[in-house]
Amino acid sequence: RTPVAVFYIENLTNKKIVEEVFKRLNKIDIDGATTAGSIEEYIIDNKHTIFPLVLNTERTDKFCHNILEGRVGLIIDGLPTAYIIPANINMFFQAPEDYAQNYVIGSFLRILRFVNSLITLLLPGFYISITTFHQEMIPTLLAISIIKSKSEVPFPTSTSIIFMLLAFEVLIEAGFRLPRTFGQTISIIGALVVGQAAVQAKIISPVVVIVIAVTGMAGFTMPNQDFANALRICRLLFVICATIAGLYGLSLGLLILIYHLNTLETFGVPYFSP
Repeated sequence: RTPVAVFYIENLTNKKIVEEVFKRLNKIDIDGATTAGSIEEYIIDNKHTIFPLVLNTERTDKFCHNILEGRVGLIIDGLPTAYIIPANINMFFQAPEDYAQNYVIGSFLRILRFVNSLITLLLPGFYISITTFHQEMIPTLLAISIIKSKSEVPFPTSTSIIFMLLAFEVLIEAGFRLPRTFGQTISIIGALVVGQAAVQAKIISPVVVIVIAVTGMAGFTMPNQDFANALRICRLLFVICATIAGLYGLSLGLLILIYHLNTLETFGVPYFSP
């Protein structure tokens, strides 16, 4: 019983996509949509993936720009979030500011986000792999430095990485739930005070703290929060794969992820298109 407006430009938007949107909306049989997810879960192609298949935004400029590019927009009565359909993986790396800058700068920033997505996804698992299973890959001086930093730490590298990743997730969640002023305070206390105390107490290696900090900063460059959350879950799975089988496990996990992403479609459009 909640009104949903469908926006598209005739003779520009693919008619098959528009017809499919109306078809899926007409099949929905619920009393009302109190959140944007109430509509999303009924119209996406695959409910068993953690990756977003439609793009949601609260920005009018981003919404209008995608309508002009031939996509379909959904606006739900009473909710501040609008949906853009279909959404491929490239759209989750685009920020509205890219189009207001020089094309060289915009392209550089977008490439930087792609690189950062790989860093936040693979760096913790890669560090576990080379320090636990493939020490011959590390340059001698760097290996000596790593050995010295973890010589008095009682926990194995994989345990330290998993502990720090979970602690990082707790800090992020606490920062979201608290008011902005307190959220910043929690971040400073968690990152500086607790992290420094853990290093001085020989509970965590300083290199592990650096790896997790770089991983976290790379993840915060993602413009879309839903896609960033999916990367965070995959990151934990890759850490488990690396803990079990080193680079072989990490490579296998990456192949499975690429295969999964290639099987996804959103309203008939492949997730990896073009």
